[in-house]
Amino acid sequence: MISVVSDATGDLLDLLGQTRAQLVLALRDGPRGVADLAAELGISEVAVRRHLRGLVDDGLASAETVRREGPGRPASRYRLTERGRRLLPDRSAEVAQDLVRYLMDVHGQDELAQFLGWRRARQEDRYAEELREARSLEERTARLADLLTQDGYPSHVEQVTDEEGRPRLALRQRHCPIRDVARTAPQVCAHEAAMFRDLLGVEVSRSETIAAGADACVCHLDPIDTSQGRDPTDRDEAADEVSASPTPTDPPPRER
Repeated sequence: MISVVSDATGDLLDLLGQTRAQLVLALRDGPRGVADLAAELGISEVAVRRHLRGLVDDGLASAETVRREGPGRPASRYRLTERGRRLLPDRSAEVAQDLVRYLMDVHGQDELAQFLGWRRARQEDRYAEELREARSLEERTARLADLLTQDGYPSHVEQVTDEEGRPRLALRQRHCPIRDVARTAPQVCAHEAAMFRDLLGVEVSRSETIAAGADACVCHLDPIDTSQGRDPTDRDEAADEVSASPTPTDPPPRER
């Protein structure tokens, strides 16, 4: 009998229920037949088929028909989909944290800043291409929320009011897949907010972050004050300004 793993990713398997979690673990080494799975799990083939149909319906497994040698109907063999494999134990977040710590501890904050700037530029250029046809701020922000959602940061735009009752937009991200990295290096949050500023052409103030314990990451968007002669397209300047904004979840500005 296969036991369900108990680490953080195992918690995801547990949500499937014990039998389906065991089937996912049994399928991790490659395609398996119903009879083989029933023998390994110690349950009936009827039960195995029922649970496999559920995994297939949820996009966690797929079936392929294999023609048998000799008489008899073709048999079905099942394998995990890419979505199903994401339920298996995964230490990539831990590796990402270690890489960030290595940059900070061995090469210093400047090297980390260069990496974050490089990463942000690549992501920003990709998003900018998708936002090219959007005209109004509302349209650009809604499109940006869609792109973030596709990348695993489920987001939406809200109409809110400021302290003086004036309308403003807020970008709310309901999940952060890199929250552990952001806890290690909160500069990640500042660079993301600065990217929003570049793409939308607005002032960005972040009031909440998931990395700091909030339920969502929230950025408030306001027209840029050009009276100081600032260039909103300056990526390094934008990151410093966002990180220096007086919010409890933003990192301190970089030393110069």
